[in-house]
Amino acid sequence: MKRLIRLSVAALCIVMLAGCGKKGDMLPVEEAKVTSVEVENPTINTVKDEYMYSGAIKAAQTVDVSAKVSGLVENTYFEVGDKVTKGDVLYTIDDTDYQNALKSAQAGLNSANASVQSAKTGVETANGASMQSQIEVSKNSITNSETALETARKSLDDSKIALDKAQSEYDINKQLFDVGGVSEDALKTYKNALENAQNAYSRAELNVKNAENALNQAKSNYDILVNKTTAENSRRAKDALNSALAQQKSAQVSVDNAKQNIANCTVKSPISGTILSKNATSGSMIGGVGYQIVDLSTVNVEVKVSEQIATSVKVGDLVTIKIPSMSDEQFVGSISEIPPGANNDGTYNVKINIPNSTGKLISGMFAEVYFAKSTSNNAVILPRNAVLDENGENYFVYVLDGDKAKKVNVSVGIDTGESIEVVSGLNISDKVITKGQTYLADGDTVNVVSENGQDVEKATPNNEEEKK
Repeated sequence: MKRLIRLSVAALCIVMLAGCGKKGDMLPVEEAKVTSVEVENPTINTVKDEYMYSGAIKAAQTVDVSAKVSGLVENTYFEVGDKVTKGDVLYTIDDTDYQNALKSAQAGLNSANASVQSAKTGVETANGASMQSQIEVSKNSITNSETALETARKSLDDSKIALDKAQSEYDINKQLFDVGGVSEDALKTYKNALENAQNAYSRAELNVKNAENALNQAKSNYDILVNKTTAENSRRAKDALNSALAQQKSAQVSVDNAKQNIANCTVKSPISGTILSKNATSGSMIGGVGYQIVDLSTVNVEVKVSEQIATSVKVGDLVTIKIPSMSDEQFVGSISEIPPGANNDGTYNVKINIPNSTGKLISGMFAEVYFAKSTSNNAVILPRNAVLDENGENYFVYVLDGDKAKKVNVSVGIDTGESIEVVSGLNISDKVITKGQTYLADGDTVNVVSENGQDVEKATPNNEEEKK
């Protein structure tokens, strides 16, 4: 501004000096048009074609913490707003009833253990000394039956010899009787002897048959005893053991459940986070939610985007998030969910995951999410107002050429509204007029008052030189 004033003063002085001359010597003086401008060099940066959607910050994880057992709350250890670490004890429940239940279950287990030991003994003795004694008796019975059969068979053989002899004597004496060689009484004696021999032989046959039956029965008894009875004894003993083992297992489950119930009387935080609400109170009964914990180390924001955006991004893509209430910061999040289908209004609910290790982001904050439709790296960037156009076409800028403004046609790319990408037409060393260019024409004289944001100081003539 000072330089503009100096130029105007100088021009005024010239006019006044001209006015002080002779009337006939006055000549028209035409002041040269000079426009004060600011210039900047283009910058190299990354520019994005972004679309903004808004949503609200939500905690990524909220957990309702409930005890797995009901009872009287003994102690609580955290209040709303406190920070907790995974594994911290939130509250405890009186475990007296559960301790008593454990004692009862332990007694049942001890009884079951004793039954198992008894059943194991039964398996070991199922075919022990008693059974061996029975087997030995059965063997002896077979031996005795075999001896009796041999005796009966020998007796049968003797009876057969006696019968044959009696039969022969009777036949001879019968023939003699028929010819009058012996008396009737004598013949009757031989007949009686024959009948006695026949009866003795019949008895001997019966004795052999009975002995054979006795031997067969002894063998059968032995087979049943050795091959069936012992197997049945073993099976029954094993069945008894299996039953005892099942009862032992059931009793052990009761003990384990009782111990777990006691452990459940100490309620711990399943995550690290902040206490959002507290329902547990010392001295009161509780059977539901005791605490609610929110994990704000990571937060989410869900926005409804257009089909154009939903189909141009993918899970894992990074996006920029701005919080209007925190205008001096921006955050980076990653897309965690893209639904396979649209809402009734044609939009898509896209979820973004945002790291929040500092805890600055809290639930309910209004957030602006910026999706980059396209990105240009190492782009030549200018402030948006530095690039002019003719009816939306033929983009151009003014660059500094000595003390003149030179019009240069350019091609542009991504336009963010604040900055614009120049695709061609400029060099990084060009000094582009960024302020004062609106009323310039090609070739106009300019006075640079600022370069890349720094004021430009020009040499000012001293008073002696001004007087000359």
